[in-house]
Amino acid sequence: MEFQENKEFTIDILKKLVTINSVTGNESEIGNKIFEILKYLGVDEIEKQNVDNDRFNIIARVRGDKKGPTTLLTGHLDTVPAGNGWETNPFVPVIKGDKVYGRGALDMKSGIAIILSTVKFAIENKDKMKGDILIALVPDEEATSLGITTLINNTINADFGIAAEPEYIPIIGSVGKLLIHVDAYGKTAHGCEPNKGINAIEEMARFLVSLGKIPLKEHHKIQKQPYVTLKIEGGFNQYSVIVPDYCFCLVNKHTVPTETIEYILEQMQELVINMGLKAKFIFKIDEPYYEPYEIQTDLPQIEKLCSIYKDVIGKPMEFRYGTGVCDNNKLVPATGIPVICLGAKGGGLHSENEWVSLKSMFEMNIIYQKYIFSF
Repeated sequence: MEFQENKEFTIDILKKLVTINSVTGNESEIGNKIFEILKYLGVDEIEKQNVDNDRFNIIARVRGDKKGPTTLLTGHLDTVPAGNGWETNPFVPVIKGDKVYGRGALDMKSGIAIILSTVKFAIENKDKMKGDILIALVPDEEATSLGITTLINNTINADFGIAAEPEYIPIIGSVGKLLIHVDAYGKTAHGCEPNKGINAIEEMARFLVSLGKIPLKEHHKIQKQPYVTLKIEGGFNQYSVIVPDYCFCLVNKHTVPTETIEYILEQMQELVINMGLKAKFIFKIDEPYYEPYEIQTDLPQIEKLCSIYKDVIGKPMEFRYGTGVCDNNKLVPATGIPVICLGAKGGGLHSENEWVSLKSMFEMNIIYQKYIFSF
């Protein structure tokens, strides 16, 4: 069968989506627009799954005329704020040669356009399609993943998935993320007699500068992930010469697959004991929490996709591991669905003058179509 780049449709959808400011928390307008487009295209099932207030997931399905596997196509509706320093209006798409500029052009309205283009092609060729396409588009990926969490809690089933994140070199695994809340409790005393108290701020400072002593676990594809202090707070609210008896901090720790919550907390507690710190330290995990994950590359779906990628791109598919977290860190461990990140390429990710390559989007259209119709 003849596969289609769907150039005009893809560009039109991308431009429509870029004009909508869909910063995290403000996804309802873009959600309603995509919902209308999917209904117009003629999907077999579609619903809005409530997340919170007027935010919702879009769940849709295209059923092939023949039995086969279910392929999940997923992505997020939100973007980070536009910020300053743009050479163009971030919500007016500008095409310069192969590049389309605008907030979310790369991350990830290009991915949504690729998904919608694939859906359009699948509906037009349902008589040749085996299995289903399950579409799941969610809010809040750029924050705490409320959308994907809601999706997981309402049960989702698929044989394989592609997240249309802007990853031209596909991601098959990623670090996880812990946010560790540390409380240090000392003892008050007059500031002129500090030895009679236990200064919680000083104890916390000693602890934080020693975090580098904790051994970091290794992974064959991911470099060691350090501890990063994000916030520290303690002392008086109103001036007083009192030795502070309380201090807290937030520590970020990206994790490799062998670093568990239990391991991290045990190592921190051991550090406190080995240093002989006098304050009482309490550790707990705050949200958001993301597990590390990795997908096996010898899966038949991955092997099939590798062959298609080489045929379209002209070179073998390479794999890499993400150094940040995304909705896949929630989705893959919770459901067991092998989901890879594969999408367009571009630049300015989470920065000014964000852009996406149209050529890469058209290539992804073909790759997605060929995969769906490879069964």
